[in-house]
Parts: sequence; structure tokens; C-alpha cells
Amino acid sequence: MYYFISVIMISMLPSGEPFIERSITGPFVNQNDCYTYQNVVRNIVEQTLTSQILEAECKEFKLKGKQANG
Repeated sequence: MYYFISVIMISMLPSGEPFIERSITGPFVNQNDCYTYQNVVRNIVEQTLTSQILEAECKEFKLKGKQANG
């Protein structure tokens, strides 16, 4: 399974001071689905002048022990 891990800085407070949003989104069944989601997030951030991606990646996590049936 793949997960999208991101750290995004957003300046929305009245003071203009930014806050950091950390998230893990998933699971995605395959890497392509994760990359599609990553591109959507990047497009949104690029259109929002007060936001900036600090970190963004699709990462695979394998199940330990039994294999998942899919």
C-alpha cells in the first residue's frame, strides 16, 4: 500500500503568521493512484499564493507478517 506524506505551510491567520499542516493520506492501492493524488495537492497549493509545500512524497509501506489478499 502507498501513502502520501506531506508537510504544507499555510499563511491564513490574520497576523500573516504561517502554520504547518502535516498529513498522511491513504492507503492507495498502487503508486499511480498516490501520484495522481500528489499532483492534485500540488496543483491546489500552486494556485494558493499563501501556501507552500515543504515536503511531499508517495511512500510504500509493506505489511509485516501475512500478505494482504487483493
